[in-house]
Amino acid sequence: MEDDLLEAVIGLPSSLFYGTGIPAALLIINKSKPEGRRGKVIFINGELEYEEGKNQNRLRDEDIEKIIATYDNYEETKRYSSVITIEEIRENDHNLNIRRYADTSPPPEAFDVKAILQSGIPVSEVEDEYIQETLQGMDVSCVFTRRDDDYYEFKSEITSKEEIRDHLTSDDGAIIGQFERWWDKYRVSLHGLNEEVNQAEATMWGHLKELGYE
Repeated sequence: MEDDLLEAVIGLPSSLFYGTGIPAALLIINKSKPEGRRGKVIFINGELEYEEGKNQNRLRDEDIEKIIATYDNYEETKRYSSVITIEEIRENDHNLNIRRYADTSPPPEAFDVKAILQSGIPVSEVEDEYIQETLQGMDVSCVFTRRDDDYYEFKSEITSKEEIRDHLTSDDGAIIGQFERWWDKYRVSLHGLNEEVNQAEATMWGHLKELGYE
């Protein structure tokens, strides 16, 4: 590290090699680093960019091309790559853990109590930067209607989670998954459950009354 030979640390997906289930990493050593790369190391986190296999995962052509392009351009990409100075690495006790510098982990999930109680989807959550990256900027009005300034709700014609994908304008699995999570998280509200309990209780007492119980 002190000789400034390390040019890149590239993280690869898990189960990429036979007999090795843990993620692998490549260390690129260059004795003649270009002037613009001296005193720096690029960290590339490709752990999520792969095709899943039954016994072994594999890198697709586009995954390899993305790694190469990022390395060649020595560019930073949010939640994928970061160019870090050797001084910063030194301050981190020479720790080369890729996630420390290029973390692919999503931010902590937000929970809106009012939304859970009233089965609304917070506008602030939909417009969150990470969520917008997942949705790729799509217009959510294909699934949501605006209840007020702060909340969306699912369109009335969508009566089950399975019907969501019929209204989406994309077949991307990540996008479908996000809307399905919103359904599970907010669509079945505590307020709605209370109404169902009250209705069931009223029906039960009606039957008991018919049987002569008061």
